[in-house]
Amino acid sequence: MKHRGVDFDVEEEPPSWWRWKTYPKIEAGPKVVGDMKFQTREAAIAACIVAINGGLDRGRRGGGSK
Repeated sequence: MKHRGVDFDVEEEPPSWWRWKTYPKIEAGPKVVGDMKFQTREAAIAACIVAINGGLDRGRRGGGSK
């Protein structure tokens, strides 16, 4: 799946828990795995989209440097 140019996926971890992963571009670093688990696939997707939006918006405001 893709949101705002960032590839992401959700996967089920038995029993019935879902976790999200993002796959940034190579130069941006390794994949990011969310540390929370969700009871539904839809909740994991929604949380991933919030994380992607937060990361992109934070990068835009801060210019990507500290």
